[in-house]
Amino acid sequence: MRHMRGFEMMKKQRLFYGAMILMAGLLAGCAGASSEQNNVDLSTAAAPDVEVEALSGIPEDFMTGADLSSYIAEKESGVTYYDFEGNALDDAGFFKLLADGGVNYVRIRLWNDPTDDKGHTYGGGHCDLDTVTELGKLATQAGMKVLLDFHYSDFWADPGKQKAPKAWDGMAHEDMAQALYDFTKESLQHLLAEGVDVGMVQIGNEITNGLCGTSYHHLMTELLSAGSKAVREVAAEEEREILIAVHYTNPEEENYGEYADYLDRYGVDYDVFASSYYPYWHGTLENLTAQLALVADTYGKKVMVAETSYVHTLTDYDGAANTESAEKGFDTFDYDISAQGQIDEVRAVMQAVLAVGEAGIGVCYWEPAWIPVSVYDETSADAAQVFAHNQEIWETIGSGWATSYAGAYDKDAALYYGGSAVDNEAWFTADGHPLSSVNTYKYIREGATLGEGYSRMEAEPVPEVEEVSSDLPGGAVNLLANPGFEEETAWEIHNLTGEACAIEDDTNNVLNGEYCLKFWDNVDFTFIVTQTVTLDAGTYHYGGWFEGGDCGDSARLALFATTGEVTDNIDEAEYTADTTAQGWRTWDNPELLMEIVEDVTEVTVGVFVQAPAGGWGAFDDLYLYKE
Repeated sequence: MRHMRGFEMMKKQRLFYGAMILMAGLLAGCAGASSEQNNVDLSTAAAPDVEVEALSGIPEDFMTGADLSSYIAEKESGVTYYDFEGNALDDAGFFKLLADGGVNYVRIRLWNDPTDDKGHTYGGGHCDLDTVTELGKLATQAGMKVLLDFHYSDFWADPGKQKAPKAWDGMAHEDMAQALYDFTKESLQHLLAEGVDVGMVQIGNEITNGLCGTSYHHLMTELLSAGSKAVREVAAEEEREILIAVHYTNPEEENYGEYADYLDRYGVDYDVFASSYYPYWHGTLENLTAQLALVADTYGKKVMVAETSYVHTLTDYDGAANTESAEKGFDTFDYDISAQGQIDEVRAVMQAVLAVGEAGIGVCYWEPAWIPVSVYDETSADAAQVFAHNQEIWETIGSGWATSYAGAYDKDAALYYGGSAVDNEAWFTADGHPLSSVNTYKYIREGATLGEGYSRMEAEPVPEVEEVSSDLPGGAVNLLANPGFEEETAWEIHNLTGEACAIEDDTNNVLNGEYCLKFWDNVDFTFIVTQTVTLDAGTYHYGGWFEGGDCGDSARLALFATTGEVTDNIDEAEYTADTTAQGWRTWDNPELLMEIVEDVTEVTVGVFVQAPAGGWGAFDDLYLYKE
């Protein structure tokens, strides 16, 4: 996923969520009605309840894609999708709906063997070759091309997880490269033989930090070359053009030039440099354009965004918490929380890719059809039964992000398994009715004018935050340097285990200013942050402000001060003040009182955090003043 710092990793741990969150049920009923053939003109059925300015200069062959990897598992779970007239759709009708809305490419992930030793599915859509073949045929029959996304893993591969398939575990590197070549070639040959129109192949998924269990670039590039060779050979045999894409993420870290240099230096044969871009985590669109343009201009590659999405609500409807929710809260919502906002977000991303020039070839929306099995309402009398029904289906069919059976392969799934973590980012309501965002790509190409009687969609508001004052009493002088972390000075950060802590620019998590001291990691972690000051005799207050969450009962979150040596045992410090993680923008004010008895005494003040994987938080506006 990226350099594992701060909350950023929470992204593609889109599929990584904790306990159930409270929710209000705006929809009722359960999906599961039988499908029937749709006969209406889907291209004109959408209500004009959004307004979109047409984006000029979009090439006719520009990829406007949708990742539908979970569709087969959703349908097998009893989910029904509808058209804008309320008619239930069969498979052909569903794909026609999306094609009429402007989707011309379907992205599908492929896992090697997403089952345990007894054949139980790991979930996440159960994306084995048979499932991918069935889905690829449906896309092809609807006139769409397929972007085949090899994860080269038995389950989710992303910046935080790049585990080799079980069958390849322990192989010598040369043997793994051969196995990867064979799997790529045989899978692609099978799909083409079944009539699937594969137009692009991704060799790896979000390989920023590794591939098949290795993070060494020279080994990664050998594996990539093996996959590329297989695709080129099959394309030549079939006398067809198939583009080869590599897929990275975290453009905000401005490392794309470095990754492209590695690929060039080690001779990896590919056509497209693809990026993920989620507006919650990945920085500005101007920077996205700059990073993609750097690769396009320097190395002559095509570029695209292979994954993006946005929320139309912050409410969860399946009883399993979403990646983006009001309770999480620390991510950035730059667009309306509505279908209008979803369209606006995709339009902005398309504009950023097109700004690269002719090398910018496409954008793909991630999982717009991954909705609940049955709609869950915590306030309903049958809430427990609905959730149990959902859980049973997720476990047996695999239409949730993970089953408990995946825990033996993926440690996260052992703790967190269940439904969709992104049902609030779909193009459909929780019970399968299309939102106006189903027509996202059509509207971006052609524009959309509000129909008579409509006003611009009223967006769901971002939760308000309580204002907190950090003014010191009686005009006291703050004796700390850089107390608000607005500069990379004065504080020493010691990540003892993990890489959780960093000073980061994040206005969603500051008390004041633009920077704060943030932490998050996907492993258990401990860190100490210190600053040493010289004080005269007297009574001093050392304190600050803290927000956080998901730290559990075992975490230790504290400010400390000591005139002695700093150690990783916080209880050896002379003064401590503990705090607790109470949620996003719920600021606690830990403060300790210390007595300095001699003039010119050197004192070290700081922050100590020891927390489990997934714990997050931010310190800001620390202070030290004399009474």
